Amino acid sequence: MTATTRSVSPSGVAGWMVFASGVLAAIGVGFLVAMFVAFAAGATAAGQVFGRVNDLLIMVSYPLAIPAVLALRSLVRPRSPVMSDLAALVGIGAIAAIAVLQALLVVGLLTFEQQVGPVSIALLMLGVSLVVTGHVGRSSGVLPHGFRMGLIGATYVGYPLWARWAGRRLTRPDLET
Repeated sequence: MTATTRSVSPSGVAGWMVFASGVLAAIGVGFLVAMFVAFAAGATAAGQVFGRVNDLLIMVSYPLAIPAVLALRSLVRPRSPVMSDLAALVGIGAIAAIAVLQALLVVGLLTFEQQVGPVSIALLMLGVSLVVTGHVGRSSGVLPHGFRMGLIGATYVGYPLWARWAGRRLTRPDLET
């Protein structure tokens, strides 16, 4: 009896990590909605708890996407090396900034008012990197629907959909990065 050994490619691992990122981000979006509902209902303490859970989830979920950013860069790099490298660099820098800013908020070293502007800029930069990667990937044919999915992923609530799409693309057995 022989056992079949199946190796997991780096892009496959990246795909599963971005799937996890998307699940955590979707849960975070749910907590964000709950926060706004609680604030609207006058339940400030509950709203703050929901917001804190969202902050923790985002602090964890976005860094899980770094391997996917690198794997997608590898896919689109043959078509546009400079743009793919720049998009990956911006994306990883934005993810790092988001995680650090969220951590500083969670531990109380920054107030929400101090953190919201810089984290919004970091989220915007992450969105730009997703759109650029998607555009280059769509243009080269390696990421069908890449531009559209980049636009969706550039929105906070659309990021989980982008993560699902990227995860599906990266876990394809025929993918070589």
